[in-house]
Amino acid sequence: MKKRICNNRAEGYIDVAVTVLVVSFLLILMVSVFGAVSQKQDLKYMCSELVEMATTTGKIGDEVQARYEALCEETGMNPTVSFSTVYFDEDSGKVQFGEVISCTLTVESGLPGFGGELFAFTMTATESGLSQIYWK
Repeated sequence: MKKRICNNRAEGYIDVAVTVLVVSFLLILMVSVFGAVSQKQDLKYMCSELVEMATTTGKIGDEVQARYEALCEETGMNPTVSFSTVYFDEDSGKVQFGEVISCTLTVESGLPGFGGELFAFTMTATESGLSQIYWK
């Protein structure tokens, strides 16, 4: 009986199993983090494109909304968008020349390899630009 207890013939199998589990965990972690970084870059891209559209048109209107919808389709994300500025005409969304237009995009995300709800977090991107249209 003592001989069977002191026998360590299968010890290598346990080492290999633990190593495989650790390597698998690290691969899943790297892929999940890469996905989150990629999503953050897409969010920054969307935000800069929306600010560029708003500053070149001088208003936050239909053109900006159409660009937002095209970017959502392109990236596969549907973030919440909010603009902050001093409006020249609030009803039409016009912003006077030289006024700052700020856009903030927010999206809920998670690490998909670890059950998205378990490691959920909020990503936010903010960009600003100056209006380029003079309204009379």
